[in-house]
Amino acid sequence: MKALDARFVVFNAAAALVGLAAVVFVVRSQLPSHATPCGERYHTAMTFGLERSGAVLTVAELQGTLGGRDVGLAHNVQIARLREGPVPVGMAISLPRERVTAPDTGTADGGMSFSWEPRALQGQTGACLSYQLMLPATFDPSVGGALPGIRGTDRSGQAEGGFVARPAWRRNGEGGADQIVRAASEKRLLRLESHGFVLPRGRWAKLDQELVLNTPKRKDGVYRIWVDGALVLERTDLEVSAAPMTVSGVAASVFYGSEDAVVRAPQDTKIWLSPLEVRWQQATPR
Repeated sequence: MKALDARFVVFNAAAALVGLAAVVFVVRSQLPSHATPCGERYHTAMTFGLERSGAVLTVAELQGTLGGRDVGLAHNVQIARLREGPVPVGMAISLPRERVTAPDTGTADGGMSFSWEPRALQGQTGACLSYQLMLPATFDPSVGGALPGIRGTDRSGQAEGGFVARPAWRRNGEGGADQIVRAASEKRLLRLESHGFVLPRGRWAKLDQELVLNTPKRKDGVYRIWVDGALVLERTDLEVSAAPMTVSGVAASVFYGSEDAVVRAPQDTKIWLSPLEVRWQQATPR
């Protein structure tokens, strides 16, 4: 009987250790590490500038560089020199009170959305996106909203296959991120959370975000966000897609709501952005 009891104890102890290891793995995959901001590790850079030969671009000139593939720029974006700020020129995005502000639906009359896809990014499996952001001191998070992030496409060139990973703010004002994956008629939304991460208000803050695509059919994709150099969100267990993907550029969207919720701005809001900077390198670190 004593031998049987001993074996029972050993068996249960082993099962408990396996369970504990699984819990530790899940928790560690969602806790920030001490990774260096991606802007210090990715050395090839390109900037979506707001000036040309020293002159501030007009919104019409900006639209011209995008080939007309934008929503909201003409009515909701202002480009101006900054008296105070981290950069000489910034872009103000208006989200007027009681206006629909989800331009990803194509029907918004507040906010903006456009895609910036440098050819140099084609074939890359990782990228770093950086920009400065200023939310007003009186910013009302309402039901949440979205900020510019990294996008990609199917390597085969299928138009319906792609993804977006971008920072977001939530109803309670805390920060997070959304990963949206499209394949044919299917769309998957994964909400990535990081409790305690709050976007600063009433001042400029620097956002860096890093995306490293997963190995096909493996959950080893990486997504990180830094605010003013501090790592606030990290996931190292993502599966963006089972098919081979490539980073293709930036999804430059600013709006209230989400992929599946079109909402109205709770008050007149203006969010400022600096020029967008994307970085990459041939050998993507994990």
